[in-house]
This record gives sequence, C-alpha cells and structure tokens, in this order.
Amino acid sequence: MFLKLRQSLIQEKIHFFILSLLLVGIVSSKFFLSLGMMLGGLNLLLVADFKGNFANLKKNRFFIFILLFYLIHLLGILWTEDISHGFDDLRVKASLIAIPLIICSNPIPTTSIIRKLFLLFVLTLLVTSIYNFTIYTLFREIFELNDIRDLSRFGSHIRYGILIAIGIPVLLELKSYHPKWKYLFLLVGLWFLFYSYYSQVLSGIIAVLIVVFGTLLWKLFNAKKYFWALGIISVFLILISSTILYLMIPIEYNETSPANYISLKEEWNKRSLIPFDSLDLRKQKLSSTLERYLHSKNLPVRGDCVLKLSSKDIHNIELGYADINETKSGLIARLYGVRFQIHNTSNPNGHSILERIEYWKTGWQVIKENWVFGVGTGDKKIAMEKMYERKNSKLLPERRLRAHNTYITFCLTFGLFGIVFFCYILFNFLRFQLKNQSLIGFLFICVSIITFIFEDSLETQMGVSFFAFFFALFSRKIQTEELNK
Repeated sequence: MFLKLRQSLIQEKIHFFILSLLLVGIVSSKFFLSLGMMLGGLNLLLVADFKGNFANLKKNRFFIFILLFYLIHLLGILWTEDISHGFDDLRVKASLIAIPLIICSNPIPTTSIIRKLFLLFVLTLLVTSIYNFTIYTLFREIFELNDIRDLSRFGSHIRYGILIAIGIPVLLELKSYHPKWKYLFLLVGLWFLFYSYYSQVLSGIIAVLIVVFGTLLWKLFNAKKYFWALGIISVFLILISSTILYLMIPIEYNETSPANYISLKEEWNKRSLIPFDSLDLRKQKLSSTLERYLHSKNLPVRGDCVLKLSSKDIHNIELGYADINETKSGLIARLYGVRFQIHNTSNPNGHSILERIEYWKTGWQVIKENWVFGVGTGDKKIAMEKMYERKNSKLLPERRLRAHNTYITFCLTFGLFGIVFFCYILFNFLRFQLKNQSLIGFLFICVSIITFIFEDSLETQMGVSFFAFFFALFSRKIQTEELNK
C-alpha cells in the first residue's frame, strides 16, 4: 500500500511537470511545448493505465467534441486537392487532440495543483513581458525593432496580448488563495494593464475589456447587485459608443501653402536611401506617407520642409508612419491609426484593419461558392489565392493572406455543417462554465469567441495549443467554493 501511495505521488509530480512545460511553452517556447507533449504521451504509455484513462476520456463530453472536430479535419482530406497542405494542417491541429488527451485522461486531482499552475502561468507572463518591454525600449536599435509589433519576443504579438489578458482574472483568483500577497498581485495586474495599453494590440485590448467588464459583472450578478451591474453595462456601452464616434470623425489636415513635389522629391532623395517614388516598409507609396507626415506636423509639402525633419522623423516615414501621432506608444496612437484607415480605403496594403476587411470579403466569396461542404482541409490557401486573383484584389501578392477570422476560415473549409458544429462546441462550453460558476473558464471562452472574429487563432500550433490547454483544463468541474469566492 505504501509503495502504491509513493508511486502515485511520483506520478502526480511527473504529471505536474508535464503540465508546467506545456503552460510555459504556450507563453514563451515551442520547444517546451513540444517537449511537454512528447513527455506527456510517453508518460501515458509508461503508466499504461489505459482502462482508467479511457474511462476519464469517455465521461468528458468536451474531449469527445474536440475529437469529433479533429475527425472532421481528417474527413476534409477526402475533398482536398492540395494533400500536402492538408496533412500539414492536420499536423498543426494535432495539439488540439494531444494536449486534451494528456490533461483529460489524467484529470488534475486537487485545486492546489491548479493554483500552482496559475502561479507559474502568471510568473511566466510577468518575466516575459518585462523582458519584452526592456528589449523594446532600451535595445530597440541593437535588435532592429522597427514596429510596435516587434514588442513581443515570444511569437505572435496578438496571441501574447490575449495571454496577458487571461492573466488578469488568474491574478484575481490567486489573490483569494494568498491574501498576504494581494498588493503584489495588484502591482502585477496593473503592469499587465499597462503592457496591454502600451503594446497597441487591438485584440489584446479587446480581450482586456472583456476580462475587466466580465469580471465586474460576474461578481455583481453573483452578489445580486443588479443596479450596479446595470451601471457597469451602461459604462461599457458609453465607452464603446464614444470610441465609435471618435473613429467616425475624419482626420483633416490644413493646407498651409501650395505643394511643391519637385523640390519635395529632390530633398527627400538626399536624406533617405529609400527613393521618393518607391514604397515604404509597410508597402505604402512613400510619397503619400511623406506628404501626410508633413501635414501632421503642420509643415508645407515642400523640399525645404524635409530639411526641417529630424533623423527620427525620416526613419518614421521610412517605416511607414504617415502621422506623427501614430509614432506614439499606447492605445490612443493605435486608435488614431485605425481612424485614418476607416476614412482612407483606397490602398489597404500595410493597414491591418483594411487588410482584414479585404481578407473577410475574399473569404466570404469563397464561402458563397462552397457553402455546403467547404473546400476541404488542404485547399483553403489555394481557394483564397484564386479568389484574390479573380476579384483583382488591391492587396500585393505578399499581403494576400488567410481570412484572419476563425469562423470564416472554418466555414470556407468545412461548409455549413462544420461551422455549426464548431459554434455548438463553443457555446456548449460557455454554458458549462456558467453552470459550474467557473469565472476563469467563462472569461477564457468569452475572449476566445470574440477574438476569433479578428484572428485565425486555430491556424497556428501556438494558437491551437493555447486554446486546447485551457479548453481541456476547464472541460470538467475543477473549481471549489474557494476558487471563486
């Protein structure tokens, strides 16, 4: 009996180590992520408790849902022309099965282990975010970081921004477990908020808003303070309305004197290695970028005004910043850029919002022609490329990317049945979190549902792994009264 207990404790520590590797890997390293999945699979084989593992998987309906969803990807190979791309997609989506298999076949037995995982998650986010900020602000020139998107040194800046947002409710839960550390958790939470603001990642900022307002509403509804909840909803609606009104106001520049493009071109070519008649680093017409930048500084569009620009200004123009306000850090700079894009739609290249609209339109055209079964697992890239050509898209060939919308991507890949089943999984999971009063699980799925609108989150291994880990973690009732007090 003692030997069995000892083996059980050793196995528990091994399982925790594997989950730790997965969690750290999701935040910062494909190597740790791959190592965690490899060791997790090996551990299941060595322990060889296949009967117990199968029983755990069988009673977890969300594992069955995700397994069926992966099987749809397998079936999608049958009507695919590009088989190699189809199998590559299956490889990327393998985490969708591997991680839930590791977590769900051997469920985490106690909330104390989950608390340790939460602490590790927050600590990893804290260390990596401080590293990101330090490198970007102090060593930008050494590492040649020319864009705010280079702030994230650990993969996609969008995925990282969403992870930071998820870290905020985790901190709130940890505060309940460790009241002595509440001020430390508060400081870390404020740092996460500042990082989200500074990073200018719209998906991350949207995720933070969902988390903040979602948490407040959760607490107020549980406390039956409906009047205050209504007040929070009103504040949220006012904030959204004000932002929309701000974005609807066109950006106007005052013409101070007639433009002189001959002298402008001559002086620019003296100050920059990028020719006046070429493109900036965002693939925009440099002449237009320069003109707008001068307007934003209330300078006439003339050659002598190019001489008034600092070396920093010249570098900003080369990078594609067409307004001095866009060079500032923080959310306001990002909103200013979005505001310009909304009112200047002639050239979508280099403008993330306009590019996404073009992606969505193209994806929708593909859906309309393949709405029953979709184009198959491997043909989504080919289908998008062909549609870009057919509609003579203004996007440059290198800017013609995926749909950047998870729902559009799954609909054009698997048709009506595929997207309906995917949405069924999401909203069934949402209802499960509400039923079990799991705050973090609820916020995770809310953030996922909303950010899927703006991103192809499940088209990369890291994105799939992030979703799979938290989906599996909250696929069973793990929280106690202590977890959500």
